[in-house]
This record gives sequence, C-alpha cells and structure tokens, in this order.
Amino acid sequence: MKKRPVLGVLVSTLAIGGAEQLLLELLRRLDRDRFEPRLYCLGEKGPMGQEIEALGVPVRSGLGGGPLRTIFRLHRVFRQDRLDALLLINHRNCLFYGVPAARLAGVRAIVNWQNETFKRHRHHELYMFVRRGVVWGLDALAAASKGHAGYLVTVEGVPVRKVLAIPNGVDVAAFRSELSPQEARRHLHLSEAGKTVGIIAALRPDKAHEVFLQAAARVAAVAPDVRFLVVGDGPQRAFLEGEAARLGLGGQVRFLGFRRDVPDILAALDLVVLSSDPRQETLSVAALEALSAGVPMVATRVGFMGEIVRDGVTGRLVPPRDPEALAGAMLDLLGDDAARREMGRRARALVGQGHTLSGMACGFEGLFTELLAGRPPRRNLCPLSQRRVCLGLYWAETGQWRLLHRLRRELAAVEYVRLGDRARRVLSRLGGLSAWASAACLAVKQLSRAWRSDAILSWALPLGVCTGLALRLVPPRLRPVHIVRDFHLNLSRTDTAYRLRLAVLRLALPGIDALWCTSEAERAIYAEMFGLPEAAVSFYPDEPPSQYLELPDVPCAGYVFAYGNSDRDFEGLLAVADRFGREVVILSQTFAFPEPLPPNVRAVRTRVSEAEMVRLIQAAAVVVVPTRDRRLAAGQNGLLESMALRRPVVAAANVAVLEYADHGEEALFYEPGDREGLLRAVRAVLDDPDEAREMGRRGRERCRRMLAEQPFRFLALLSKALRLAGK
Repeated sequence: MKKRPVLGVLVSTLAIGGAEQLLLELLRRLDRDRFEPRLYCLGEKGPMGQEIEALGVPVRSGLGGGPLRTIFRLHRVFRQDRLDALLLINHRNCLFYGVPAARLAGVRAIVNWQNETFKRHRHHELYMFVRRGVVWGLDALAAASKGHAGYLVTVEGVPVRKVLAIPNGVDVAAFRSELSPQEARRHLHLSEAGKTVGIIAALRPDKAHEVFLQAAARVAAVAPDVRFLVVGDGPQRAFLEGEAARLGLGGQVRFLGFRRDVPDILAALDLVVLSSDPRQETLSVAALEALSAGVPMVATRVGFMGEIVRDGVTGRLVPPRDPEALAGAMLDLLGDDAARREMGRRARALVGQGHTLSGMACGFEGLFTELLAGRPPRRNLCPLSQRRVCLGLYWAETGQWRLLHRLRRELAAVEYVRLGDRARRVLSRLGGLSAWASAACLAVKQLSRAWRSDAILSWALPLGVCTGLALRLVPPRLRPVHIVRDFHLNLSRTDTAYRLRLAVLRLALPGIDALWCTSEAERAIYAEMFGLPEAAVSFYPDEPPSQYLELPDVPCAGYVFAYGNSDRDFEGLLAVADRFGREVVILSQTFAFPEPLPPNVRAVRTRVSEAEMVRLIQAAAVVVVPTRDRRLAAGQNGLLESMALRRPVVAAANVAVLEYADHGEEALFYEPGDREGLLRAVRAVLDDPDEAREMGRRGRERCRRMLAEQPFRFLALLSKALRLAGK
C-alpha cells in the first residue's frame, strides 16, 4: 500500500477566532486517503486543539521555549514523524521557528497560510526585513483572496511564484437555519416587529466595535425600534458594555458572547455589520458566514472585503472609523426591504460559487500535491484571473489606451513600466544609439520588478532583446514568462548592421519564451528561422487608437496625405504626385526630399503634436501608406489611425496591412513599387467621394470590432505563453 504523505500543521496558539475555525474545518475535510495530518502547538492545545484531536488528528503541544530550544524540539518531532509537508498558520513564532526546523528535518514542502494584512509589529521595518529572509525558505504562501495575494507581492515583497490565492470558505449549508425569522427572534427573545442588526466578531480593538456602537446610537435616534446584537467575546467586552451604556443603548444592545448557534442568530438578523479598522482585517470569515446565510452586510472598506461585500450588490461599503457613514448605510438598507432581500440572494450565490470549505480544502490538497510532485503550484492551480503582468512600454499611457484598462479588470494586476520624460530627453541626445540605450535602461527597470510578475511583455524588439539577454542568465523556474510583442524583421536587409542585430537577437532567445508578431504570415517564417516551436510564435494585432473613434468629422480639405519614415516609398509617391490633380502633403522627419519638389507637393519635415497629426489625417481626402516591400511588416499603425478617423486609405500591400483591412472595403491595395497601381487606386478614391465616405465608415466600424476582440485575444495568447513555459 502506498504511504500517504504526512502533513504537519504548526500553530502558535489555538485561541478561538476566524483563522483557527478555518483550520478546524480544513482538517475536518482533508482527504485522509491522500494525507495523514498531524498538529503541533507551540503553546497549549486548548479547547480548539481538543476539537481537532477529536477528529482523529494526533496533537503535540507545549513545544515552545527559547528560540534555539523551540527549533531543536520541532526539528526532532518533525524527523520522528517523518514529515513530508508542513503548513504554518501565520504567526511570527511559527514562521521563524518552523521554517528552519523543517528545512533541517528535510521536510519537502513548506507552506505559510496567511490571514493577516497591514499588521504592525514592534521594530516593524527590522521585523519585515528578517521575515523576507525567512520567506525565501518557504515553498509557497497561501493567501486568503485574490487581492490578498497581490498585497503579499507588492507590500510584503513576496516573489509572485510563491503566492497562491486559496479563498477563505465556509460551510454554506451549515449557516442556513431551520428556524424561520420569526422563530429565530422568539428564540432570542426579540420583538418580531422591529428590525435587528448584528455584529459577529471577536471583541478585539482591530474590530472597532465602539464605531459600531456609535453608529447604532445614530440609527436608534432615527429608528428606536431597531435592536442590536453583539456576538463574540474577547478582552474588550467590559469596555464595550460601558460604552453602550454611555451612549444610552442599554435597552437596545445585547452582548451575547461566544455562541455556537450562529446560524439561528443570523436567521433573526436583517443586517450584519463589520466595523473593522484597516489594521489587520483580510477577508472576514464571519462576513462569509453571514453572506452565506443570505444576510446582506454593511462593512468598512478594509483589507479585501470588497471582494465579497460588493457595494450595492451584496451590501454596502463605508470608510473605516466613520460612524456617520456607517449609520447612513445601515438606515438606507433597513428602510428598503426589497433591496435588502435582493442583496441577500446575491450574497448567498457569491459565497456558494467561490468561498466554500470544500473548495478551500481542495485548494490546499492540490497545493501540497503539486509541491510534493516538484511542480510550481501556479502552473496548474493559478487561474488566469490571478496572474500579474508587467508591460514595458516606450510611450506614456495617458488614459486613452483602452486595452490596458480592460485587462486590469480581467487580471490580478497589470502594471506598465516606462522611462520618465527626463530620462527620455537625456537619452534622445545619443542620436542613433538612443533607441538601444533607452531599451537597455527600460530593461533594467523592467527586470527590477520581475519578481512580482508572472509575465513580462516587452512591447518592442530592442527592449525584448535587452531583457532577454539578462533573463537568459536566470534559471527558468525563477523568472517570469518573457514575451516580445510587436516582433517583426526586415527580411530584405542584408547589411552588416542588421546581421549584427540578428546575431544579438539569437543570443537573447534563451531569455524569450514567446514572440507575438505583427502578421499571421510571419509566424512560420520566424519559427523556422530561429528554430522555435511554431506554437511559441503567435500573431497579435496592433490595437486601433480608441481615442480617435469618438472624434467628430472635420471638413475635408481635399489633399492626399502620406506620412512615415524609413520604410516608406515616398520616391514612388513623388513620381506620380503631379498626376493626382490635388495637393499632396508628406510628413517625414527622415526622408531626404529632392529639390525642387513638384509644385503640388508640400513637405512637413518637423515633428508635429498628436493633435496636429489628427487634424492632418482628418482633413485629407485620402491617406496613402506607400511601404517598400511586400515581405515587410510596416504601415499598419498609419492604416489603423486613418481607419479610426474615418478616412479612406490606399496602401502598398504587405504582410502586415493585409491583416487589418479588405481590398475594396476599408482600403485599396496596390503592389509595392507599382506606381501606376498607386495612381489608379488614389484616383479611384478621389473620383468617387460617396464611396470614399463609405470606405471611411467601414474602416471605423472595423476598428470598433477589433477593439472589442482585442482583450480576449490578448488573454488567450497570454494563457498560451504561460502554458508553454510551464508556469
């Protein structure tokens, strides 16, 4: 018979509280065919330890002492019990003593179960410095929610690869009382006529019961028939009873102490309140219990309560330490029975879908199974919605890039990294070297955040090369997935400088996990060229500029407009410009314009603002994108900008632009270098203004469709890249 892994659980104390209750329920549901659990207590096991012992879990207590003595004792018992895995219930002593003892004893998987947020300690900065060192000895940290996982990464500095969110859960069925609301109130000797509000929490300072009482006094002044129940016990009971008397609530507030009949109490309540300070609250178990019973909640905006108390959906959120706001939210809900019932229905559904004890137990079983098999747990257990992505950009995100805002709703975190304006101005003085110097500086900045990202997207080839060169020095299991986006090569170039660029790219490839190229046609070419699996190269289209889609039309000035730099065939355009019968405006800072220019051609040689660029496009009768080579991926941004601004486009066909428009629908295409074909296409647009307007309208509509599809394509390709990299 195959030996079950021995799973140890180390606790400091087992005082009655939410985290301890979760541990009891986890051990109750743990699959004994898969794991053999044991409990180790630094202090005494207490009543909760006795309950765990009654489940058939062996318990060892009194293992604490001085630091070295405790580590020695734990090391000895872990070896005696041949521990395979260890779960630490988050506490300073468990972490500082348990990790070194387990490592010395050869325990194969060590996990810390986090249930604290923003807790302050004596000598806090020194404590956190030492704690970060100890955390490196852990294999994983289990967070209480998606937001809590992000907190551990960004605030406590835990590498993202060690963090997995296993949401707190409750037994949904256990909190549905068999009593009717009327029977439950009679059971508690309450009037059946008035409303009842409860708070269920240990009587500790961080729960801020005094704020609840202050709010209750304001509610009672408006609605004297409302009754308030305080469920729970703790060191502040005497103080809070005195506070209730001082506020004149003696006849309206009842302190019920610690109770086992919480489901029956919830059945009697119209509303549950959580008034916690932001000192330590993470994701309240008591709140989950109330919501699972279909009771809506008014809670302070602390920890990650917003994940379960969704404002206006399952309850109301108010600022902490604001009894006025708390009382106002309570009165609003108490005065609207229909809204309260609907919130309760949604609350029950929310808990049932994502916060059950069986789901929590399965999460921990899966976590230890992955770790004991030697696999990183995020690979198979972390859903895409919990992934963190870093985007390295050359340009500033100004609130107009719609994709980024959509992704921030779909993923746990999306952050962009760019160089500041001052750094970019300094680097621009390097002339031809400025692009690669900027890429190197941006890569350093991007890599400094790599520990807190599942994936890094380098949004241009130079940045991807610099980042890849650095990442190839890092073992794959220790680094994020690296994707290079906007990947395209000029396959027509054979000069020495370009061959050197390709050689550097090949050196960087071991630090690159996936390439997102600018056309479907290039995928197989690049995969074969670099010896990559074809699945590692994907087509990811450019995003149309969403900020242009809502701009109004402007009067058409009737000229032909073209713009761009090194990849444009302006010579060919100039060769036929005198036959258009219209003014031709060319915007380029790099093209060497011949002298003299044809009389109907106006050259704009200086950089213009975005607003001026938009005006130039909008006023054109037709926009020309004259790229040089069919194999060259270029011109798609000019095409998309013009389509978004409802301008008809004539473009030289190449592997990129053909992905974004259909000939005769949103644009007219001609073969690169075919000057007569360019002339015919431009004349066709100029000679039929009605069809030109329709072409512009179809182009804008296609941009809208592309924008709607973009986030889903991004997420699908991100998921594919993570899967290919085994992350």
